[in-house]
Amino acid sequence: MSDTPHPNDDNDPFFDKAAALERASTLPEHTGHPTGFWFFIWGEFAERCSYYGMRAILALYMTERLGVDKGDAGTYMSLFIAACYFLPLLGGIIADNFLGKYWTIVGFSIPYVVGQVLVGVEDKLFVMIALGLLAMGSGVIKPNISTLMGLTYDQQRPGLEQLRTSAFSWFYLAINVGAFLSQSTMPYLRQEYGYRVAFMFPAALMTIALIVFACGKKFYAKETIGAAAAEDDPDGPSKWAVLGKIGMLFGLVMIFWAIFDQSASTWIFFADTYMDCHMFGKVISADAIQSYNALFIMIFLPVSVLLFKTLAAVGYKIRATDKMMVGFILTASCMGVMSYAGFKAGKAEKAVKLTNPNGTIILANTKSEFSSLNGQLDVPFENGPTLSATDLKYNEKNKKVTFANGKLIFANGQTLDFSNGVLGDTSNSLLNADMSSQMKESEIKPTSDADVQAAIKKAADGATVTLENIDYVKPAERVTVWWQVFAYLVLTLAEILISVTGLELAFVVAPKSMKGLVTACWLLTVALANLLINAPITQLYPLMEPGVYFAMLAGAACVVTCLFFLVAMRFNR
Repeated sequence: MSDTPHPNDDNDPFFDKAAALERASTLPEHTGHPTGFWFFIWGEFAERCSYYGMRAILALYMTERLGVDKGDAGTYMSLFIAACYFLPLLGGIIADNFLGKYWTIVGFSIPYVVGQVLVGVEDKLFVMIALGLLAMGSGVIKPNISTLMGLTYDQQRPGLEQLRTSAFSWFYLAINVGAFLSQSTMPYLRQEYGYRVAFMFPAALMTIALIVFACGKKFYAKETIGAAAAEDDPDGPSKWAVLGKIGMLFGLVMIFWAIFDQSASTWIFFADTYMDCHMFGKVISADAIQSYNALFIMIFLPVSVLLFKTLAAVGYKIRATDKMMVGFILTASCMGVMSYAGFKAGKAEKAVKLTNPNGTIILANTKSEFSSLNGQLDVPFENGPTLSATDLKYNEKNKKVTFANGKLIFANGQTLDFSNGVLGDTSNSLLNADMSSQMKESEIKPTSDADVQAAIKKAADGATVTLENIDYVKPAERVTVWWQVFAYLVLTLAEILISVTGLELAFVVAPKSMKGLVTACWLLTVALANLLINAPITQLYPLMEPGVYFAMLAGAACVVTCLFFLVAMRFNR
């Protein structure tokens, strides 16, 4: 493959070719994207598809399969994301001083693949080990891919800054195409085939990402490890001054990342309990709503690039700090939308969800703690029926009660009979008004239904009935899921203005010897946001009304917006 422009380069909406040709008299022979660009794009697409796919179902995996409560699940998610964004510091140091960017990326992709395989093992120890490997792999390689791509443009397309900007925009677009595909696919795989099979999908994608990236080595920038520091010696002290100046901007970005990353935890929990998730006549799972963020990125990123290019062409060049300032205002507005939806929704109450192949029944809470039900014969529900079973078992790991044989006895004496975990063929006809009045909600199919038979066949050890504690809001008091979709729209616009701008700003202002380190510092803001803000704050989510919780975040965003305005004025001077 020769290093020639791609035939579509002239149609690249992110590249102003006329401006690039006008800028310098000593342009290189080629003005299109170098060949290595396509390996960066496809490799990053597969890697981000892998990462966001795994992350999309991780919070529900913790609560549903590992028995972690929502507060702790939010904290674990925050700590995991923090580790993913702390380790870029290590990745920058290793690449800049020891292995180089290429071999750092290839070497640390191995634990990444292993972690994707292990995370599906339903054991807390294995999952913690897997998350450590995933954080190591994702974190260490993260700053080096974008930096190596930037260096490739500096070497192979010197002077074409707009082309490099175009590449970063396409790079960000590839990230979100991968995120959209995986975030919309993983919930389906989880529902149809279970968590273990679903986690194999991102493992396969990460393997593909490694192969694609490794194959492009000869098309990347030539690296001379440790030599850059010597080149920068004349600028010695000033490079640390640069880092100090942008550090103040980067520090305030933490509130954006704190809000953005809660979309993988508290936003899912909120949608799962308080929202009517019907869209276009179908029910969308709470963890699949995340895909709208990536979808909106794909729609609005090219539009934003075209907008700012057009404004620059007519003499209105928007500064990076101005873009970020608008992004902060939108971030606060996004939390205002979520807070309004939270206040508009009804109050949650504790309930019990009974699940079996025939469907689900929502009952009032039990009069006893779940942990005391092991081996108990009769379990009364508050203001409702009594469960009589001969094989009740409490699973400490996932905090659920299971049984296979028993009956749900209602006040009128009628029963729902379970045999080998399945309702009898005639039981469905007994759901009369008296029985339904003792249930909060029910969705039951006859045992002869094809979906029920398929569910029975998928059960490895035969069908069972599970009981689990849930937070429950009456259907009539749930708010439409479109409120969260709108919040994602606002948050996505903020992301374009803050994250895309900050990523390139980190590369542009960094001295040559600190490209990897400064990019890692930008990523460090994500880590600190999750460690210092989200890890403790998400513990409050189960204790507060969601409207109050999201209003608290909106208020914090407003305060930081004011601070950013003052810091940006100083930075621009």
